[in-house]
Amino acid sequence: MTTVPPAGARVLAVPAATWRLPAGSPRASERAVWFMGKLCLLGFLAAQFVSLTRLFWSQRLGAGLDGLATVAGIASVALLLPAAAIYGLRADGPLGNLVDGARLWAVVVLGLSLLLSLYGWAVKGYHLNAVVHDLCPYLVVVGAVVLGSSAQVFADLDRPLLALLLVALVVNALGMTQITDVVSEIEAEDRAGIAIVGYRTQGALAFWPLLFLTARQRRPIAAFLVYSAVFFVLAQQILFQKRGPSVRILLFVALFLFVLPRLVRPRSPEGRRSSVTFASAGALALAVSLTAAPWLFEGQLAGLMKRISGQAYEGGAAGMLTYENERFFEAGMFLRTLEPQELVLGRGFGGYFIPQVEGWGGLMEDLGVVARRQLHVGGLMPFFKGGLTLFVSYFAALAFALVRGRRFLAQPLAAAAFFVLVVHALYLTLEGWFIMSSSLDLLMVGLCMGYLLSRERDADERWPLAGRALGRPAQ
Repeated sequence: MTTVPPAGARVLAVPAATWRLPAGSPRASERAVWFMGKLCLLGFLAAQFVSLTRLFWSQRLGAGLDGLATVAGIASVALLLPAAAIYGLRADGPLGNLVDGARLWAVVVLGLSLLLSLYGWAVKGYHLNAVVHDLCPYLVVVGAVVLGSSAQVFADLDRPLLALLLVALVVNALGMTQITDVVSEIEAEDRAGIAIVGYRTQGALAFWPLLFLTARQRRPIAAFLVYSAVFFVLAQQILFQKRGPSVRILLFVALFLFVLPRLVRPRSPEGRRSSVTFASAGALALAVSLTAAPWLFEGQLAGLMKRISGQAYEGGAAGMLTYENERFFEAGMFLRTLEPQELVLGRGFGGYFIPQVEGWGGLMEDLGVVARRQLHVGGLMPFFKGGLTLFVSYFAALAFALVRGRRFLAQPLAAAAFFVLVVHALYLTLEGWFIMSSSLDLLMVGLCMGYLLSRERDADERWPLAGRALGRPAQ
């Protein structure tokens, strides 16, 4: 029989190792607020999906949708912040269950972001639109870190993320059908695939690494969906002849097959069945590749291997690690334009640099000059916009999360979050980041950081799928 505490009595929460409500169920008003937080989070995901796939929809529904989706992608950040606050208040305050050092980091980065926005807009005179585009990625990361510190977020996002992956898979698959329009069998090695819509909608698939590394705890149908998405993303990178992303996917596959089984023990029957499911998805992907357009995959794979071998560089493969690499050359141009005072606060949000070599950058309508506001080396972006102040502040939290996360690698979700962050940190030397075209990547990395920086150490038990892996029934 359920007892109701007397009015005014203090209700104590059950210890975090369980997944039950406190002795007194939450009031209707509290449930309404919690539901609003979940709606805001799901609304953010939906808006970002539409924004990331806007070219696909504009081709089918009209060009006017393109601009609307772009605005929605930026405006939806206003949904993420109340979601973070509501989930935080449901846990241990506005900053969620973050440990003290992470709470300080969240406050510092938010404060710096606002300062750099004012500096860029009011002092440097940058266009407000450019300032907002630089501000939003940091708001997303900090909001996601707060969200990730609450186990409830992972429970609430589990099915929506799978649904998002499925819809993104359909959209990208349809978008990829255009590749035979730009690549002919005569020139099968031509790297023209990057011109199709499928190249511009990849961002909607961004959550595949986290879903992949936790797939052993999933039901066979869900696991098969995730594995199919992994092989699809790999096929995309081959068809686009992308060197870094191809190696990154193979790195995640190696972690999944050889590292995680040794860390997360004991090995369960579900894990063995998942290996069979993974092999089945791989066999299906190979069969489709060899039957749909074998000449296309053979030609694009050959082109990719030439790019990986470094034939375009005088120094060969080693040249990819020097200024011969276009990304590092671009970073070098930026660094040569730095002035001493910019070492502290950078150029502010909305900041830009003018390339010294013709052919780099694009015409900025608000500036009237050819310039660049982004770098392909993502790790330099905080320094570009916020100098050493923002650079040290951001990466201190990333390092803290990795150091702390090493203690919990026996937990499935912790191990997945840890390796997502490790690979992310490695690829910040090659890939752009801190841009809203990477919004779902920003959210995923922030959630992983928040989980590893959380006071809660039972999130694996609270996440239904991870709970099954620990021998507990799904709640």
